[in-house]
Amino acid sequence: MEILAPAGSYAALKAAVENGADAVYMGAPQFNARVNAQNFTDDEFKNGIELCKKNGVKVYAVLNTLIYDNEFKEALALGEKLTNLGVDAFIVQDIGLATAMKKCTLGSVPLHASTQMSIANLDGVMKAAELGFTRAVLARELSKKDIEFIAKNSPIELEVFVHGALCVCFSGQCRMSAVIGGRSGNRGACAQPCRLPYEKGYTLSLKDNCLLEYVRDFEKMGIASLKIEGRMKGESYVGAVTAAYADAKRGEPYSESKKEELSKIFSRDGFTDGYFLNKTGKKMFGVRKENETIPPYIKEKKEYKRYYIDFSVKADENRNIVFSATDSENHSAEISITGERAENFPTDEAQLMKNLSRLGGTPYELRNLECDIKGNFIPASKINDVRRQIIGSLDSMKNIKKGSFTIKLPEKKVYPKAEKTLLEVQYVTLKNAVCSEDISRVWLPLTSVKEKKFRELTEFYGKNTGIVLPMIIRDENRREIKNLIEHALSCGVSDFLCGNIGHIYTLSGYDANLYGDTGLNVTNAHSKDAYLDMGLKNVTLSFELTMRKIQDLADNASGILIYGRLPFMTMRNCIKGNGHGCENKNKPYYLKDRMSKEFLVTCEYDCSNEIWNSNKLWLADKELPKTAFGRMIFTDESESEIREVINAYSGTGIAEREMKNFTRGLYYR
Repeated sequence: MEILAPAGSYAALKAAVENGADAVYMGAPQFNARVNAQNFTDDEFKNGIELCKKNGVKVYAVLNTLIYDNEFKEALALGEKLTNLGVDAFIVQDIGLATAMKKCTLGSVPLHASTQMSIANLDGVMKAAELGFTRAVLARELSKKDIEFIAKNSPIELEVFVHGALCVCFSGQCRMSAVIGGRSGNRGACAQPCRLPYEKGYTLSLKDNCLLEYVRDFEKMGIASLKIEGRMKGESYVGAVTAAYADAKRGEPYSESKKEELSKIFSRDGFTDGYFLNKTGKKMFGVRKENETIPPYIKEKKEYKRYYIDFSVKADENRNIVFSATDSENHSAEISITGERAENFPTDEAQLMKNLSRLGGTPYELRNLECDIKGNFIPASKINDVRRQIIGSLDSMKNIKKGSFTIKLPEKKVYPKAEKTLLEVQYVTLKNAVCSEDISRVWLPLTSVKEKKFRELTEFYGKNTGIVLPMIIRDENRREIKNLIEHALSCGVSDFLCGNIGHIYTLSGYDANLYGDTGLNVTNAHSKDAYLDMGLKNVTLSFELTMRKIQDLADNASGILIYGRLPFMTMRNCIKGNGHGCENKNKPYYLKDRMSKEFLVTCEYDCSNEIWNSNKLWLADKELPKTAFGRMIFTDESESEIREVINAYSGTGIAEREMKNFTRGLYYR
């Protein structure tokens, strides 16, 4: 099990290596989820990799943002450059980029599925494995029980976030910063609206995660990597936190005092382990005190050995003494010297052990010594010199392993143009849902399949009825979800809207038609192609795209959102209630910000919340690109409002409906 440390700068990288990291993750200035970190120039990347390799530390390069079509060539060129520098793996979010890179590297550089892919159950991990990922970074919101189940059944490595900042939203599913401030979290530029005050305080600001006391639990589960968050933080933070987890991994007992020390380095009103213990609620929330600074980290004099070394010292009858050594990576070195006649005391095993074990400042630790020097005397200075030469030889053998990378820009598949954009509606609740001849397909929540209104709508729309799966499904709910899916199928509903790669795997065992929702974050043709190759009938393009980019992607295999509150955040925590059931589940609740904007908060499956935009998307007065469909999302509208909106978009009733406080989203920016 490795301790994976953040490196947002060369100084932080050095601190990570010196304080016991087994691996680091770092990024170039482009295509990484922390574009505002200092990041690494080409020379810094090269020097950083050399430093890491010398010390037995792996380097993972982050390419974990969504990519636009016009950026693919540049992104693959960066992948080639970093491969040639010798990175050990790439952390990737964009499924189109991952598919392309897999073809470029031919498996020579492993791909890790970023936490931005919102992988929160075993089915998501299984799908990632099918797609060629060798490791999945699990969602931060999982409990110990969740992680244990996935670890027991996963065919690939798993990585778990154990320390640092927690987003209140599942990674990859937050668009609040993008739509409100034009700074996309999925593009590495999040403005952190969750850290701002709202009417009732810092409602969305979670405390930092700290799972230091559970390091042994993760080791028993077989977790491959424990990740520390913090590429925006400096060397003091990185050094202190890395050392704490490295020491815990190497057997240092847990103590509350160590946790307290880490809270002084950086925390938000203390730490939380709420997700891990499956205890969500108000106690998980906290905020950083104003003007609080990170104290300098004073490194204790510790060394973190990453290689074992075995020495053999053998002499023949002519006083030729051969020193040979083999390290834990099976590199070997050998040096011969001439011994001296022992006038008084011959060199013994204890003296050899004393001098050969002086490996301070190196990543080596002496494990075994075999010796037979036949009564010769070897001056201590000669033993030390031999030791230094052998270590130098072993170091030189640790060449940076470079993978192969051949840039192959994928050809975009050509799909027929859409002759007409069909109208779809999605209901978040069925309370005011209506039947309309102008709607080609209706999407209903999976959790509503046993409601009377569900049967009424299904009878009206027939085969044009579809099911929206909960964005996040944890494994402890898999049986209930399976029962609901089978109930829908028994009602004759076989179309399912998938917002997560886990959904695709879950439904692969059923006779079902799959469609892609906005949660898949499709921002380029290669991602669209990848999902269609998985069997999806069409995909919903990301509403973070501009109309100009949508125009380039418009065809009969893609569609867009055209009306309604845009989904801003999918959260594990419930801010309406206490996280253990909400008495006011069906009552409207609005989160008011400093500008008096009111964001609708809905209760979703598994006592999670969805935050929706304050203003509703309105495009009825715009000429839109011809896509397979335009989808309207209805959340808190009345029945009459729903009919008016449908009429406005279909042109069958009111040609124009006056909208107040509407938004165009990012479509025309």
